[in-house]
Amino acid sequence: MRKLFVVATSIFLFVGAVDGQTAADLAKKYRHREIYDVQPGVQMTPRFDGNGAVCEMQVEQVHFGPNGAELYDGIDERQVYAIIDQLVPVSERGVKLNTIEECVGICQTTHEYSNVAIKILSGGHTRLITIKWRRRSCG
Repeated sequence: MRKLFVVATSIFLFVGAVDGQTAADLAKKYRHREIYDVQPGVQMTPRFDGNGAVCEMQVEQVHFGPNGAELYDGIDERQVYAIIDQLVPVSERGVKLNTIEECVGICQTTHEYSNVAIKILSGGHTRLITIKWRRRSCG
C-alpha cells in the first residue's frame, strides 16, 4: 500500500511539473529577445535604446531550427558584406574612419564609420557580426 501511495504521489508531482512552463512564466524569469531571420541560416538579434531605435545588432548563424539544433560552420564569408549592406547600407554608415584587423587564433576586423562600428569575428568561417551605432546607447 505504501508503494502505491509513493507511485501515485510521484505521478501527481510529475504531471504538475510538466504543465508549469507557459510564455508568461518564462517572461517572468528571463529577458525576452527578438530574433529576425535575415536569410536562411542567418539570424539577427537587435538591441534598442530608450527611444526604441536600434543601437546594436548581433548577426550569427542559426543555432536552432524546426528539427532541433543546427550545427552550421558559420556564416559563409562570401555573404558577410551582403548581409552588412542589407542591415546598414553604406549611405547610413557615415564617413569611413578606418579598418582595424587583429588576429590571435581568431580574427576580428573592425570597420569604423562616423555613425557605426562593424565588427566581424571569424575563425575560418565567420562566426559573428556586430553592428553598433555610435550615437545611441544600449544602456
